[in-house]
Amino acid sequence: MPFPTIDFESAWAGYRRWEARLPAKPPAVEPRRVSGVMEVAERYDLFVLDAFGVLNRGDEVLREGLSAVRALRAAGKAVCVLTNDASSDPPALAERHRARGYDFRAEEIVSGLGVLESELEGPARAVQWLLLGTAGPLPRGGRVGRWDGSQAGLSAAEGFLFLETDDWDERRQARLVASLLERRRPVLVANPDVSAPYPDFLSADPGWFVNRAADAAGLEPRFLGKPFPSVYQALFARFPEVPRSRILAVGDSPHTDVLGARSNGLDVLLVESGFLRGRDALALCREADLLPTYLAATV
Repeated sequence: MPFPTIDFESAWAGYRRWEARLPAKPPAVEPRRVSGVMEVAERYDLFVLDAFGVLNRGDEVLREGLSAVRALRAAGKAVCVLTNDASSDPPALAERHRARGYDFRAEEIVSGLGVLESELEGPARAVQWLLLGTAGPLPRGGRVGRWDGSQAGLSAAEGFLFLETDDWDERRQARLVASLLERRRPVLVANPDVSAPYPDFLSADPGWFVNRAADAAGLEPRFLGKPFPSVYQALFARFPEVPRSRILAVGDSPHTDVLGARSNGLDVLLVESGFLRGRDALALCREADLLPTYLAATV
């Protein structure tokens, strides 16, 4: 099955159209353009880096990301990855980053998948969930099965999980919508991204498919990754000794990284090397009323 992709205009229109499902926008600030994280490194103790668009584009390593992580570590700064990539658990993601030249440890990676697994250990344990959109491993916790591709399998599910959409397409999307129209059920989403940057294209991620399904079926999904607060609560629990005023988030998307960081009390550097590559990033941020603390070409 081909990897689902999307053009920038559709992805941006989707982010704008579904802003009502996102956290409230923070007060406006006037962004300061900087050369990268090292220009402001003395102000912060912990640097929270997005992966796609900051450290890599798909399997393409961003050299500036490698240089920045090495420089931050040399300066004695704490570094972690806060990612919506829910395709693998932290040890597997750390191994993937090591193959790209980074030295992240599993405990330095916080993701929506971890928040989902915590959720499945709570009240959600009572629900028989059906995992959609990925051939990756089943999340731990709760009662989770994998869709066998049948309409009967959709009908029997008590709720639906989305981690990634690597093997999703419009035909399966239509079948899911039809099932939800027959009977509304909860939808949990570990990766709220509408899109993520690769070297030559943008992927169509769970946010693109789930928001459209929610519009069609008249339901409200529960999102667990950036920009939603639960993944930031997990971040703060991981680094309880660092005041929020001493944390800088770095990301490439106004609706995930800027909104998520600033609505949780963090300064944020928006880079132009990912989702907004080749675009007028500041104009788009002003259009969406989602302005970062800092703006840079790369990390």
